[in-house]
Amino acid sequence: MDLQGEYIAIGAESIITKVELWGHHYALKSRPSKPYLLPEIDSMLRTSRTSRECKALTIARTLGVPTPAVHSIDLKDCTILMDFIVGQQLKEVASSEKGTNLRELCFQFGQYMAYLHREGMVHGDPTTSNLIVTPSGKIWMIDFGLSELNATVEMKGVDLHLIRRALETTHWNNQDEMLEATIEGYTNTLGDETKPILIRMEEIRERGRYH
Repeated sequence: MDLQGEYIAIGAESIITKVELWGHHYALKSRPSKPYLLPEIDSMLRTSRTSRECKALTIARTLGVPTPAVHSIDLKDCTILMDFIVGQQLKEVASSEKGTNLRELCFQFGQYMAYLHREGMVHGDPTTSNLIVTPSGKIWMIDFGLSELNATVEMKGVDLHLIRRALETTHWNNQDEMLEATIEGYTNTLGDETKPILIRMEEIRERGRYH
């Protein structure tokens, strides 16, 4: 899909471009080839992650998690054309938001993670960079390229562990408040299913300390 636009983000494995089409703005996510990989492996990884993300975005929306709607997918070029969400990353918002507003945003985050986990899905990269906060205060979840279905307790525990690690490294001054609110939203939504996942999250943390 050959569309020109404004670069929004350039990551390790993908490029996000804001494009205008049919009188509306969209986000075009592309996965360029990596010359240091064997062509067969490179093609397989790019195609599978593009396909997986497209499927995951759609499934997550049916579970109640706000995600960009997919309008087009091109597996040959490994691109996804999706809604452009107007807002800021929670990573950016958290540096200025304090108190109740920040807790409410993190509570939403926890709820959305619970919606995914309850149906056996993990995000795979649940950081505050992959959450967009709209001007109305609603959170949208993006970047499902590492998501998985049929998730085990271990995989769900890893998801929560990644959240904690992201808060420790990026939001060290608000990490306790943000983690507490996220876990609160998660627990209130998931109920009795929460305990074994939280236990596994702690076990994963302990493993890291001794390896």
